[in-house]
Amino acid sequence: MKQAILVIAALLALPCGSISAMRQAPLRVAVLGFSGPATADDQPQAALQAALARGAQIALIDAAQIKPAAAGVGYDGSINMSRDEARRLGAAIGCDFFITGKRDLFTRSEAKAESHEEALAGVMIVDARTGELTAFDFINERAATRAAAMEALTKVLAAHTAAYVENMLKHRARREAARNLGEAAERVEELPDAESAAAAGFKPPEFLNRVKPEYTAEAERADITATVEASAVFRADGTVGEITIMRWAGFGLDQAAARAIRQLKFKPATRDGQPVSVRATVRYNFRRVSEPGERHGDAATRRRGERETRQ
Repeated sequence: MKQAILVIAALLALPCGSISAMRQAPLRVAVLGFSGPATADDQPQAALQAALARGAQIALIDAAQIKPAAAGVGYDGSINMSRDEARRLGAAIGCDFFITGKRDLFTRSEAKAESHEEALAGVMIVDARTGELTAFDFINERAATRAAAMEALTKVLAAHTAAYVENMLKHRARREAARNLGEAAERVEELPDAESAAAAGFKPPEFLNRVKPEYTAEAERADITATVEASAVFRADGTVGEITIMRWAGFGLDQAAARAIRQLKFKPATRDGQPVSVRATVRYNFRRVSEPGERHGDAATRRRGERETRQ
């Protein structure tokens, strides 16, 4: 009995944060690496791994385990993944989160007779349990030489690692809290197949406008071509409800897609003449265009997304 009392007293003497840390196992994190031109050594990835390894809250997964697991599920190095693809990859590796992204080096000129070197990195932190892109960080450094630009990028990336760890810890806590809370779900119909029995008496939403999502400055800087798919609720009252990104791209494109969806005007879907809320997929293709000042997603793709809601 005395031993039990002593243990309880010791726990009560600890700060709340310390007790919480005792209950949480270290995050198992896999660094997949960055897509981009091959180099003799990958300074940014090495710096990121070293910074993560210094944290007591992180358990890094060895590269010898990551490579065969990724190959086993057919992962080809894509940074434009669906949630299902990300979940399968995370399950194969056996991690809580994985980090991937793009890094590149450019020679740029922004004024006559001027040139400089730029190193950039788009860092993607992915929840391996849900497949969600939980955070994106864009780093862009310039210098007189490529080596100096890459060195500056590497230092910034290492300095940002503590924030990445904090993001992962907070996201895990939110995910677990949401699972325990079990909020009541809004009543929403899934968009029925045109030939199915559920399509009888159903009329899909009718869209009244077209909205081009912005092709962001970050995406343009990194020359990103990607597809964003979102599952959106089109409510019976003519408003847009919950938007969930099902295929993410980073570089601000997911947010650009969500903003465009929020601006859609539509007549609600109906069943037997009564307005109903429906969930449908909206898809946008993003690509860099040559005309200056034009930074938009592919409008034809958004129209495909609309046609999906009319099936």
